[in-house]
Amino acid sequence: MWGEPGRLGSRAGGADGGEPGRLGSRREGGPAAHPQWVPPGRVTAGPGNRNQDGGSSPGAGPSRARPEGEEPGETPAEPTQMNEAPGPEMPSQPPADASPGSPDRGDVSVVIVGVPGCGKSALLNAARGLAEDDARAAPLGAPASSGGPVLYPDPARPNLLLWELPLTEGEGPARWLAEGDVVVLATDGLFGASHARLAQEARGAGKTVHFARTKADLDLHTLRRLLGGRYDRARALDALRAACAQSLAAHGLGEPPPVVFLVSGHEPQELDGPLLRQALVGDVRVYERVLHPVVSGFEQISEREVAEIQEAYELGGLAEVVTRVQCSLETLWNARLDVAVTGESGAGKSTFVNALRGLGDEDEGAAQTGVTETTAQPTAYPYPGYPNVTLWDLPGIGTPSFRADCYLEAVEFPRYDFFIILASERFKENHVRLAQAIVEQGKRFYFVRAKVDNDLEATRRRKNPPEEEEVLEEIRRDCRERLSQAGLGDTKVFLLSSFEIEKYDFQAFEDTLERELPGHKRHAFLLSLPNLSGAIIEKKRLLLHQEVWKVALVSSLVAAVPLPGLAFTCDVSILLRKLAAYRQDFGLDAASLARLAERAGKPLEVLRAEVHSVLGRGINKEVVIGLLGKATGGGLVVVNFFFHRIPIYGALASGGISFHTTYSMLSQCLEELAADSQRVLVKAFDSEV
Repeated sequence: MWGEPGRLGSRAGGADGGEPGRLGSRREGGPAAHPQWVPPGRVTAGPGNRNQDGGSSPGAGPSRARPEGEEPGETPAEPTQMNEAPGPEMPSQPPADASPGSPDRGDVSVVIVGVPGCGKSALLNAARGLAEDDARAAPLGAPASSGGPVLYPDPARPNLLLWELPLTEGEGPARWLAEGDVVVLATDGLFGASHARLAQEARGAGKTVHFARTKADLDLHTLRRLLGGRYDRARALDALRAACAQSLAAHGLGEPPPVVFLVSGHEPQELDGPLLRQALVGDVRVYERVLHPVVSGFEQISEREVAEIQEAYELGGLAEVVTRVQCSLETLWNARLDVAVTGESGAGKSTFVNALRGLGDEDEGAAQTGVTETTAQPTAYPYPGYPNVTLWDLPGIGTPSFRADCYLEAVEFPRYDFFIILASERFKENHVRLAQAIVEQGKRFYFVRAKVDNDLEATRRRKNPPEEEEVLEEIRRDCRERLSQAGLGDTKVFLLSSFEIEKYDFQAFEDTLERELPGHKRHAFLLSLPNLSGAIIEKKRLLLHQEVWKVALVSSLVAAVPLPGLAFTCDVSILLRKLAAYRQDFGLDAASLARLAERAGKPLEVLRAEVHSVLGRGINKEVVIGLLGKATGGGLVVVNFFFHRIPIYGALASGGISFHTTYSMLSQCLEELAADSQRVLVKAFDSEV
C-alpha cells in the first residue's frame, strides 16, 4: 500500500491531472528558497497537527516554538539572501514610519491558481490564517469564479493581496500570473503538465512559486477508514508528499526536491496551513525591500473625492456611488465655455476666431472675414466637434452702430465667461474703456496684440533690421506702458499671429487660460484646442488619464451585461462613447485628419499611415470587446492601488476583474492614441512641433 503513492493522489486533479512547480524556487533577483523548510519525507512531530478524529499525531512538516508576542504563522527570521543574478532596481527606502505590512512598503500580489473545485477557497483561508467560520473567510463550496482573478485581502497585512484564479485552457491564467509576485499552484490530485508549464513560465519570469496539495484531510480520512488499525498518519502524510513529489519530478521539476504544502479542506489551520502562511509572510518581507509603493505611477485621487465616494456608499451602496460618479463625469463632459472676442473693426477678429478653432478662412464653418467690418451682431462659432465650447465674434467697438459705453449691454455681457480684446496696432482709448467696464462687472479679459507677423515683416525691410525678439519686446513694452497709464498695469498682453497661431506667445496664452479657468471649464477649453503642438497633446493625455478610473468604475457597475468571450461584464456603450471622444480629442477622427491634411498641404493617406493603433483606425462594439480581451499591463497593480485608495473598492474587487481590466484597456488606448497624434503632427509639418 505504501509503495503505491499514486493511489493516494488518484483523485482527478487539473485539466490534465495536475501541475508541477517548486516551492521556494529561486527567482531572478527575488527571494531564495526558505532554508528552514524540511524536504518531503522528513517530517517532525509538532503541535497543532491534529488528525481527523481530533487526536494529535506527527506533523506534516517542520514546526517551531513561537516566542511570546510573535504573530501566529510568522517567523522572525528573514528569508535567505537574494539570488546573485541581476534583480529589480532597489527603490528608495520606505517612509520611516511605514510599519511592516504597510502599503507604503509596496504591495505583494499572491496568485493562487487551480482548476475549479480543487479547494482554492480552503487554501486561501489557510494562507490568510483564517478559520472556516471567520466572517472574512473565503466561502467553501461557492460557485466557481467567472474566469478572472478575485481579490481576497489579508486581514493582518494590508500589503499582502491574494488572488484566486481558476486554471482554464488558453492564455488567461498565464496572463494574470505574469502580473503577480508570488504564485501558488494548487491541486487536489497529482500535479500535471499544465501546472508544470505555468510553474516554469513563472520561475522563468523571476517569480516565487509554491505548491499546495489541497483536500489532504479527505485522503487521510479515506485511508483511516480503509486501513483501520494499520493506519499510521505520519506514514500516510509521507506517502502523500512522495506522490506529489513524483508527479512534479515526472515533469522535470524534481531537483532540488520540491516541497509541497498539504492543506486541509475543512480546517485551514491544520496540517501545513500555518506553514504556508509563514512562507508567504516571508515572501512579503523580501518583496517589501524591492517593490515600489503601491501609488507609484498612478494618478492621485483627491481626499475630497475619497470622502464623497465613502459618503455615497454609506447612503446608498454601490448604486449611489455610480450615480454620483456618473453625475460628476456628465458635469465635466457637458461644461459650457463661452469666450467673447472683440476689438476695433479691421483688427482681424474673425480670422483670429478661425485660427483658434484650427480652421482656415475658407473652411466650412469658418467666420466670415473681410477688409471691412463683417460682424453686425454677436455670432457663435463652436469648436469643431465641441459644441459646448464657443468663440463669439462680437461687432467691432467704435463703429457707427456700437458705442463703447453701451457696448457690453448690446452684446449680452452676462453670456460670456471671459473676453479677449484684440488690437492689430497700438491699444487705444476704446480698448481701455471696454477693459475697465469688463473689470467693473466682475469678469476677466485678456489683451491680444494681433498681426505681429506684419510688424516683423515691416522691420525686415529696413536697411539694418533689428532681431525678431527685439521687435517683439518693443511691442510688449509699448502695450504695457499704455495700459499702465490707464490703471491696467497688471494686465497680461499676448503677441500672436492668426496665420501662425502656434508661434510667439500662444503657449503662454494657452497656459494662462488653463491656469485661470475654473476646473470644469479648463477641461473643456484644453480638449477643444487643435493639436498644434506636442505640448498640447501631452496635456490632453494627462488630463484625460485623471478621469479613467471614473469611466471604468461606471462602466463596470451600471447596466452591466455579459460580453461574449470575456470573463466579466461592463457597459460597452459608455466605453464606445468615451473611446470615440478620445479619437476626436487627439485629432484622429476623419474630419480632424482631413482639416490637418489640408492645412499642412499633405495627402490625407500620408497622415493616416502614421495612425498605428487599432482604435485610431476605427471604432465599433466589436473593436471595443477585442480591446478588452487583450487588455494587459498592470491589472493587479492597478487594483492594488485602488483597493488602498478607494474606501469601497473591496466590494468591487471581490466581484471580479471588470473594473481593472476596463481601467487597463482605457489607459492603454489613451497612451496609443496620444502616440498616434504625436506622429501625425510630426509628419504633417515634417518636424518636431
